[in-house]
Parts: sequence; structure tokens; C-alpha cells
Amino acid sequence: MATSGLLSACLRSTEPQPSSLALNGSWSYAGVQTGPVRETLSGTLVISRESGTSFQGRVDLVGVNGLTGMSRALSGLVSGSASGVDVIDFDADIESTPRRHVGTIVGDTITGTWIGSSSDGTVSSGTFRIVRETN
Repeated sequence: MATSGLLSACLRSTEPQPSSLALNGSWSYAGVQTGPVRETLSGTLVISRESGTSFQGRVDLVGVNGLTGMSRALSGLVSGSASGVDVIDFDADIESTPRRHVGTIVGDTITGTWIGSSSDGTVSSGTFRIVRETN
């Protein structure tokens, strides 16, 4: 009998759990990379899947170099979770480099900071603000 109790305790559903986040949908992303090169970031974050306190999606951005004015496309998958009532923590895998974002949720706006490091040891960082898009 003890074995069947242990076995059932180990079996967990892989079905998505009800979300407590309500983040699904499109968000406008605005940010600034402060180092190593100043760059203005703008684009869209789309949260397409939620389960419990975790979520997944995609980010599509355009980065504009503050010195040269040259632009570049940046995109990648996003995965993260909520920690606490109003704090969100997610990685955006941009240019094969995860950029960890940590921000505070107030209504339909999330603001915070991000940091990333590439395989050559270069560290980039900045700030972001994402706002829910209304239909």
C-alpha cells in the first residue's frame, strides 16, 4: 500500500494549469540598452501560453544604435514566471544570448531592468517598459 501512495504522489499531470497571471496577448516593448553600446529598443512582446505562474511567448524588436543610427532586428523566444504578486522574471533569447528581465507589474504596465551576457563575455544591460496593447 505504501508503494501505491508513493507512486500516485509522483504522478503529475502535464496539462497546463490555470494561469494566475493574465498576461496573454500583445504588449508594446520599449527599452534602452545602456551598455556596452547605447541602443534604443522598440517592438512587440507576445505572450502566447500561460500555466500557473509561468508563461512563454516571443519578442520582436528593432534596436537603433545611439551613435550611428543603424538599426538591427532582434527576436527570440521568451519564457518566465511571476514571483510574488507584482514581480515578473523572464528570459528573452535574443541573438542566442538570454537577456534576463526583472520587472514590476502595475496595472497593464511592466517596468524593470535586464542584463545579458554573450559567449565572448560581453555583458549588456538596460531598462524596459512594456504596456499591454488594447484591441
